[in-house]
Amino acid sequence: MTHTARNKADVEYAVMLAVLNFQQEFMQSNYSHVQVRLREKLLEVDLTRAAPIPAEERLAQSQEGRAQLRQMNQALFMGGRDMLKKELEEILGGAIYEMSTDLDPLSGKKTMVIRFDVVYNSRPHLTDRRTSSS
Repeated sequence: MTHTARNKADVEYAVMLAVLNFQQEFMQSNYSHVQVRLREKLLEVDLTRAAPIPAEERLAQSQEGRAQLRQMNQALFMGGRDMLKKELEEILGGAIYEMSTDLDPLSGKKTMVIRFDVVYNSRPHLTDRRTSSS
């Protein structure tokens, strides 16, 4: 699917939908609140659940359980990362060179950080600085 996002709000909205779809379809997780922040070469996505999952809540009560939750989250993310990366590169119109995720087991908040080659500026479109001459 080709995306034609034209301004910052369109890009953030398209990213939100792609991340939510990935979380729901691949990670089998549902989130009630998503915040996407687009900066020049950086996307930050915060996901929060409306209510905690009881089993995760119990695991999060111990240091070992929190580590297990983080490891499980990382392993699941890495398993489907290429699928999400492809979708986000279509939205952004450029290459992603870093994607990371972290889970705060106590709050259940998940944070994703995505770094990419396309630079967003104040004009209502994305530009690729790699092709511009100095």
